[in-house]
Amino acid sequence: MMILDMLNEAYHDSDGISSSAVKTVATSTLAHWKGAVREHKTAFDLGTAVHSMVLEPHLDYVVSGPDDRRGADWKAKQRAATMNGQLLLTSGDYAQAQAMSEAVLANDMVRELLANQSTVIEASFFAEDPQTGLTLKTRPDAFVRDRALVIDLKTTLDASPRGFEKTVRQFGYDMQAAFYLKTLRLAGMDADQFMFVAIEKKPPYAVSVHVLSDDYLRHATDRVVHTLHRIAEAERTGVYPTEWPEMNVIDLPPWLEDMPDAADEL
Repeated sequence: MMILDMLNEAYHDSDGISSSAVKTVATSTLAHWKGAVREHKTAFDLGTAVHSMVLEPHLDYVVSGPDDRRGADWKAKQRAATMNGQLLLTSGDYAQAQAMSEAVLANDMVRELLANQSTVIEASFFAEDPQTGLTLKTRPDAFVRDRALVIDLKTTLDASPRGFEKTVRQFGYDMQAAFYLKTLRLAGMDADQFMFVAIEKKPPYAVSVHVLSDDYLRHATDRVVHTLHRIAEAERTGVYPTEWPEMNVIDLPPWLEDMPDAADEL
């Protein structure tokens, strides 16, 4: 099922297993997923602003405020922005988000894909996984239907080929890509390509486009399937363990083995 006009908050409050849940279980524990509390962090505002400016500029969601978050002026403008359903940034952060957005849209390929008549922005997808019975949900930044292509915008410190490859491993972006494609296909969509658009947070706000190899996607898909089975079993039993040992033994790391003992220094 595809829902085009679902608000972001309504999507997050809806039932279903998301890619974030799968990544948390796979890279941390079932306990950390089940016990997590969703909270707003100011550090995420820049990424949210760039997404809105690139993907939905017509909404005028992001507004510029004072130079910093201190004082009565900020509080008053913050209240006004909240009442209007907008995101307030400091003037410096707003200028940065604007520059980053312009850099993304200066990329010819990205701009043309986003302008494609078949592209849907921030649509919500729900599907039942026949293997586990779990309801899966996903909300791609953009889905270019006539290309069977999912686009995901990432703000990052290093958008270079080598740098972003490390970021993919660090944050489980490979599993996100596999999960999105799996969920879209289960929802009846033709989806077989996933593209990351990475934008650096500092000048010159370099932009690069990345895709995962078929082997990488297959590996990530296997991890997603395995993790969904773990989640389904936990939901069935109501037990969400860390699966940590009762007592962990911390071994001497190999790189310390060749260091001289204190006694040898005497």
